[in-house]
Amino acid sequence: MQGEFAQGDRLRLAGYASVAAGSLHAVAAGLHAEHPNLLRIFLVMALVQTAWGIVATSTATMLTVTTGAMVNIAAVGGWVLTRTTGIAFVPGLEIAESPQPADTVCAALAALSLVLIVVSVLARTRPLRPSIATNAAYFLAALSLIGVWNAQAHTHSHGTVKLVDGGLTIDANGVIISPGTTVVAADGSTTTIATTSTTSGSSTSRKSTRTSTTTTSTTTTTPAHSHNLTTAQAQALASGWPRAFDPTQPIDFSGIGGVTAVQAARATALIQNTARDLARYANYADAIAAGYFSIGDSGFEHLIKSSYLNDGRFLDTTAPESLVYKVANGTKTLVSAMFIANPGTQVNDATINDYAGGLIQWHVHNNLCWRLVNGVPKVVGVLDSAGNCPAGSTLQTGGAPMVHVWITAHPCGPFAAVEGVAAGISDVPDSQRVDLCNAAH
Repeated sequence: MQGEFAQGDRLRLAGYASVAAGSLHAVAAGLHAEHPNLLRIFLVMALVQTAWGIVATSTATMLTVTTGAMVNIAAVGGWVLTRTTGIAFVPGLEIAESPQPADTVCAALAALSLVLIVVSVLARTRPLRPSIATNAAYFLAALSLIGVWNAQAHTHSHGTVKLVDGGLTIDANGVIISPGTTVVAADGSTTTIATTSTTSGSSTSRKSTRTSTTTTSTTTTTPAHSHNLTTAQAQALASGWPRAFDPTQPIDFSGIGGVTAVQAARATALIQNTARDLARYANYADAIAAGYFSIGDSGFEHLIKSSYLNDGRFLDTTAPESLVYKVANGTKTLVSAMFIANPGTQVNDATINDYAGGLIQWHVHNNLCWRLVNGVPKVVGVLDSAGNCPAGSTLQTGGAPMVHVWITAHPCGPFAAVEGVAAGISDVPDSQRVDLCNAAH
């Protein structure tokens, strides 16, 4: 018949593949209900791919072939763009993401449908044997189910976190200064940093390792899709950050997204200055003599100096709020500094997040339980599954943002958090953190 294909087996299989891809897009639409733009895109793709697939199983006209080719070219092309450059004009898809099982299966089904459309045109007189057609249909059904299964666990980072301005200032040495802090210049003159109110209330120039006299219960839920990375952090994650850190090798941030030249320079200086200035505390006893005290944790032992907690300055490598020693076989080796911001500083503060762009992810500690031991605050445990601290201890609340800077090799990069109990909370699932080894990248 003029305008129709004598052989429709391959086009029929192309239709099955398109229906399977449409089913995956329908699942994706449900998982993106909180993001209107993505919801609409996935619903349209689900409708178009499914509708065309149904038509293609029974109709083999030139219009069917042309329409199917256009639909699946758009589906495959969209996947390639979102995995490589992002789509700048579509909110939520601006940032390129690494391929995930579900979206890869969806793109593969669309590509398979496109190939079968082409083959149906070129091989119209050579029908498939029934067994091949049947087995192919079973395979496409199984592939679709695998894709749906993986879609349930798929995570996206769309960098939609809203930053706030806490009035912090970065000085020429890369030190962040809190509002209300008096700064003494080299010539002896003084300047007081203006106090600026934030969305959470007024800032203060005091940092504390423990607050609260009441134990509270907190339930943290890890969502299937998080939008709590900054744009820069999401770009860094998608480009392969974190990278392993080796202090014996040159510092190299090339190829990492979400990092400007100024931010890379700040990060490099912070790492180098930390290694230089921490040398004085290589001996554990010297740190104790200098006024640091242990909070009593094990594995990685944190020492705190109270006067540095109250100076209104942080990321000051000459005055680190905390020193971290790795404890192994009775030996304590200095491995990291931990810099702590003022209480009241938000983890999404614009200044601290812009400091090194996507290289740094600040975290907080709101699950640690403290007790005074001989007048010294010690960590004695963490919240249990019921949200309770051990008897006689109190829960830390309102934890300040903090970041580690390593002076020894670390597989998760120079700003890695201590894993396990001491990892802290970063307001994103662990699989999306750029300061943990288990980040998905």
